[in-house]
Amino acid sequence: MDVRWLEDFLALVDLRNFTRAAEFRNVSQAAFSRRIQSLEQWLGTPLVIKGASPVRLTDAGEQFRDSARIAVERLFEARSSIRASQFDVMTQVRIAMPSVLARSEFKRILDAFGDRNRSSFSVIVGATSDVVARYLAGDADILFTHDCPAIPVHDNLTQHRRLHIRKDVFQPYASKDPARRDRFDFPGSKSRPVPLITYSQKAYFTRLFEHLLDRNKGALPYKQRVQCDMSDVLKEVIASGYGIGWLPQSAVEPLDTAPISAIGGPEWRLEIDICAFRPQKTLSPNIEKVWTMLEQSTAFAA
Repeated sequence: MDVRWLEDFLALVDLRNFTRAAEFRNVSQAAFSRRIQSLEQWLGTPLVIKGASPVRLTDAGEQFRDSARIAVERLFEARSSIRASQFDVMTQVRIAMPSVLARSEFKRILDAFGDRNRSSFSVIVGATSDVVARYLAGDADILFTHDCPAIPVHDNLTQHRRLHIRKDVFQPYASKDPARRDRFDFPGSKSRPVPLITYSQKAYFTRLFEHLLDRNKGALPYKQRVQCDMSDVLKEVIASGYGIGWLPQSAVEPLDTAPISAIGGPEWRLEIDICAFRPQKTLSPNIEKVWTMLEQSTAFAA
């Protein structure tokens, strides 16, 4: 007997319609009907009066209804209890971080705790703007993100506690392959503008790039070639010689094996921080412990 048959039967009891019950259970009506028939075969008696609309139960169906509901409730209560007993010393910490940092930093974060903390972690990953919004909406306890004093990632984060994790550099990169690298000059000229590989307009790194342009008084003739919010995609496009693009160094590490390398002088680079944010208010003891371990960790020194 499959517990799903009981759930199907209870959905049919509540909705009194095969079509709506099948949609509620996210299966085809044919598959739903077969599962009800399988339950009837297992019990050895019909549960539903055939042809009745709305659906009506047989006497056996009425008798079985409460037993099925109690059985399902107790099964799921037992499962929850068993799972809770397995993780009774593990309280989940919700972390939000951009995809680019999930690639480079999440292992460092776990290394910061080692075996001293038995927390479980739920990780929200996405574009910087999206994960910051999720954190500010209360969907995460701790936010890891890039930040720059000159261009804060979000104004509302100034009201939150900020922990500096390590330095990063936002700088231009080109392919390491000389044949591909020599297709264009940097910073280019009006007659030969630089083919530019960039993040989308809404991305935080685009704001950093625009800050660098302003700082250099727009001295970068360029032609937009590719836009994408995924750092790994941008890196591959740059490595293939389609143009140059700004990336955080953390997206390129390890540098010695990366297919791209930094170009340009210091005027085209911007030091940025990798930071952790949390609310000012006191959080649960487990989250406070995790935060303290981050403050004391040396795992980010490399």
